[in-house]
This record gives sequence, structure tokens and C-alpha cells, in this order.
Amino acid sequence: MLKLLMPNGLSHDYRTVRRFFKIVELMGRYGFCDLAENIYPNHRFHWMKKSGGSGSVRYSRPEKLRMLFEELGPTFVKLGQILSTRTDLISKAYTDELAKLTEHVPPFPFSEVESIIRQEFGRSVGELFLEFSREPIAAASIGQVHGARLPDGMEVVVKVRRPGIVETINTDLEIMRFIAVKMEEYSEGFARMEPSRIVSEFAYSLKRELNYRAEAANLLLFRKNMAGTPHMKVPALIDELSSERVLTMERIHGDSVASILADPAKREKYDLKFLAETGVNSLLSQIFEYGFFHADPHPGNIFIEPGNILVFIDFGMMSRVSMKERNDFVKVMDYLLRDEISLMIDCALHMTITGKYAGSRDELERDAADLICENINLPLEKISVARILERLLELFEKYHMALKPNLYMMFKALITIEQIGRSFDPKLKIVEMVEPFIRKMKLRGFDPRNHLRRFLDNFGENLTALERLPVSLRDVMSKFEEGRLTLRVEHHRLNDIEETLYVTGERLSRSMLVSALLVGSALLVVAKIPPYWGENTSVIGMFGFLISGGLSLVILIADHRQRRNFLKERVRRRREDAQKLHK
Repeated sequence: MLKLLMPNGLSHDYRTVRRFFKIVELMGRYGFCDLAENIYPNHRFHWMKKSGGSGSVRYSRPEKLRMLFEELGPTFVKLGQILSTRTDLISKAYTDELAKLTEHVPPFPFSEVESIIRQEFGRSVGELFLEFSREPIAAASIGQVHGARLPDGMEVVVKVRRPGIVETINTDLEIMRFIAVKMEEYSEGFARMEPSRIVSEFAYSLKRELNYRAEAANLLLFRKNMAGTPHMKVPALIDELSSERVLTMERIHGDSVASILADPAKREKYDLKFLAETGVNSLLSQIFEYGFFHADPHPGNIFIEPGNILVFIDFGMMSRVSMKERNDFVKVMDYLLRDEISLMIDCALHMTITGKYAGSRDELERDAADLICENINLPLEKISVARILERLLELFEKYHMALKPNLYMMFKALITIEQIGRSFDPKLKIVEMVEPFIRKMKLRGFDPRNHLRRFLDNFGENLTALERLPVSLRDVMSKFEEGRLTLRVEHHRLNDIEETLYVTGERLSRSMLVSALLVGSALLVVAKIPPYWGENTSVIGMFGFLISGGLSLVILIADHRQRRNFLKERVRRRREDAQKLHK
């Protein structure tokens, strides 16, 4: 019976049906009845509105959203955690509240850990490891981590994926995509946030996180890039004990940056000023030299070993930036430091998804000028790249300039690493550290070897095109001389103009009809044309007033429905245009 009530666009298997109705019900209970009704109009949520419960007015809307995500479970918690960093997409009230989301996930039994390891490697835990802790070091929504020791004595950590999590997440992602489409149809405000794109990006990153082979590949590439970097270490991967569901790597025994910041005694063990410079230079090198960087360098993911050795861990969230994207960012920073406002904005638009902005160019340039004035005239030790990037993100949000996801992750990584560096060394001169990388990137653009390499890579295709050029020109000239040269012109959306003219004419004719009826009825009443109602009131005139009033009401309702359908159709067309553009 429930399957018959499911909306089109969702699979009708029992798991999806049950999960969909639970999500919609919880949305109503937490006070999002308006959105729930739009997603599933077959059900009215009046009882939820009356019952209050978790959707009570004592909680703000951002608080209700956080509580809703917590109750919906791991997939929605992870989405909320990602959204909490996207100040360019949602308001600060929501990001601050969603930042409070935490995963409360109990560990799964050790018997299931043993079963997964045997399925993956064909041997038992006792055969593969000298020691293996039954209790996990940490448990999360996707997997849990156990400490172990290899037969050769090497200490390792073993990350095991939670059973059934793939099916759960796939079901939630399917429902998320459906809800995102409905949100875009619901209002222009939601459509501007592009929820479908957000869910697509989230699904991509989450599915990579589910596959531990992707994390293993990230670790190997990161280890290769950072090889030979002084005072930096990358954990070794145990490849023969790693698979899609299991990841085994060298165990790190140093102090996490989080514990060092919290414990004054640990701060005394290390050269914090040196570590601040090492950490910042490391991330700048990852971004500008390799275009492959650790996208989640928070204090819990960076360890310090004795001898001031910096160690990054957890390679599930890595990101890439192309050479062009790096050059665009370098130009933005360069123009900012040189106070070239207009050029800075033009380059900043290249870093966005659409390359467009909302509002006035003059106001955008004025706000950009304020950003520059507030930051570039300070002493070097007080200039903060993190503050500049945060102000840029505010500028992007204000003018609806959606930053590319990988560039946003780069911004957040730079902001985080500077905050850690400044907590270690308040006098850290971040601008002096960035400038050499900007200079290298600019010089690399003038290196003739890069241009020659690209030319040689395409030499074969260019030579073929050059060989065909005389033949192509001869064909064009022959068609022109024979009068067979045709010019094809395609129109786009001219039918929209025709439809608009038709609707406008229809509305005008209806308005004239109602106006004529009103005027005629008024003349009948004034002329006192019989029959009468009461003393001298014309019944025909009053009947005309009633008809014109009813027609006016019908016309207003029809116009409202027509406008709503028009807005939905416009959102659909914009989404189709965006998909064509991406293709």
C-alpha cells in the first residue's frame, strides 16, 4: 500500500519507501511542514503543526535543522557537517548551529570485524596479525579503527568499514536528490542555493570516503609528493592488508595538535615557532607545487612526533586544484596586494561555478575596495591570509558567487592551517610565506618549456588540421560560387516570447470583460432599472456586481497558479541549461 503512495522519481523498494516516509514525517515534526508538504503533497501535516513537539517555537529554525539531521542519522549528519563550512551557500546562523553536529555511533561487534577481514583477505585476524585489539580506538558512522601489530612487530591501525553502511547511504542519497529537486521547485531562494548540485558534490565525496581504496591511493600520492620534505612524515600504507572495506597503515604515536594546544606541558616539548612555519609551508607546497592537498587539516588530523616531526593523518578528504585554478587564485591575491580592484574581481569570477554575480558591479567593487583597505596596510605580522579569505567568502556569499567546491576546500584548508600556525606563533608572517609561492607560480607561467611541451603534445592534431585547411577552404569557396553556401540560424526560447504575449493578451481581455461588467452593472443601478430589490436597487445591476466579483476572484486564483507554474518551469529550464553547460 505504501508503495502506491510513493511519489514518482524514487524507487519503490521497501527500504526506500520506509526511509522516505520517516524523513518526511520527521521534517514535519521538527517544524518544516511547509517543505514536507511540498515534497509529499499527498499528506497534510496539520497534526504535526498542532502537536508542537520537537518543532516547538522554543527552538530557532537552525536549531531545529540540527536536531533533525541528528535524528536522521549518519548521512545527514555528514551533510550537515559539510554545510557548516559552506558560508558561501547558507547563512552564518545555520553554519554556526550545524557546526555543533557530532556523530554518536556505537561500535559494531568484534565478531563482524573478524568476519569482514576474513572475507577481504581469506585469512583470520589471528593469522594476519600478531596482536589485534578487540576494542576500537575510535568509532564513526562509516567505520571504526582498531590498533594492531604485524608479525614483524610493526604497530599499525586497521580501519574497518561498518557493515550495511553502503546500502543505508545509497538509500539516503537517492532521497536527498529527490528532496533537492523539490526544494528548487519550492522557491527561488532555495533554487539559488542549488541544492541538487550540493547533494551531487556530497554524494561524490561520500562515496569516495566509503571506498578505502580511494583513501589508500590518496595516501600513496601524498607520501610520494612529500617524500624528502624535511621534518615531515607520512604514515606508510600496508597495501597487502588494505582493500575496499579495510585500510591498514602505520600507527603514529606522537601528540596531536589538539592535545598540544590544550596542554601547556606538551607545548614545552616542541619548537612551536618552527612547527608553525613547517605546517604552513607544507600546505602551501601541497597546493601550489602539486595541486593535491590535505583538505581537512584540523588539529586532530595533525600529529607531532619527537624531534619536531610533522605528521598528517586521515586521507579520506583530499582535493585537487588544476594549474589554471591555481593561477586564478594567485592572480586574485596578486591583484589584491597591488590594489587592482577591477582585475581582482574579474579573476575571482573565474573561480566561481557560473562566472556571474548578482547585484551592482559598482557595489561589488566598493566592497572589494573595503576588503583591500582593511587588510593590506597593516604590518606584515598582522596581515592575515585567513581573514582575507574569510572576507572574500563573505563577498562571494553576498553577491551569490558560488565558489567551485575544490577551491572552497582550498580556502578552508588555508584558513585552518593559518589559525593553527598563529596559535603556535602569534607573530607568524603569513604573507611573507605566501609571496615566494605566488612568485614561483607567476614565473612558471612565463616558462617557455611549458608552452613548448603543450605544443608538442598537440603537434600531431595541429599538423593534421593544417593539412586539411586548404581542402576545407576550397570546399567553402566552391559552395559560395555555386550559391550553395547556407547560414543556419537557431533561435532559443522565442516560444517563451510568444507564450508571454499570449498570456498578456488573455489577461488584458479578461480584465476588460470584468471592467465592462462592473461599469454596466453600475449604470443599471444608477438608472434604477427594474426589477427592484428593496426600494429602488436594481436586481440586475446587483447580480452583475456579484458576477464580476466572482470572475475577479477566479481570475486572481488562475493568475496565481499560472505564476507558480511559470516559476517552477523557469527553475527546471535553468537546471537543464546548467546541466547542458557542464556537459
